[in-house]
Amino acid sequence: MTNKEKIMAIQSVIAHPSTEDVYYRLLESIDGLKLNYSDYLITEPINYDMELERLQDADFDLATALLTMLLKEEQFSNGSLKIRHQNGEVNAVLHRIIQTLT
Repeated sequence: MTNKEKIMAIQSVIAHPSTEDVYYRLLESIDGLKLNYSDYLITEPINYDMELERLQDADFDLATALLTMLLKEEQFSNGSLKIRHQNGEVNAVLHRIIQTLT
């Protein structure tokens, strides 16, 4: 998949947000799913808000790791993804991934 195709896929998800499965499939399709996402993080235990503060300077790998982190957070705290989406944090990560691809 080219970067242009990846950007189009991300934009489609931004325009039509859905379930965490959609975000997982997106990450897989753009080669961004980081099963080892914790290797990219600097806090232990994970401080999700502090990790998201790193988004502004994130490269592709860190940005996709942060999205993976948010998806994993949903597994531990059911409903967190919806709240983070409402707060704009999910789309902020998706927009940062797009920036790293341009």
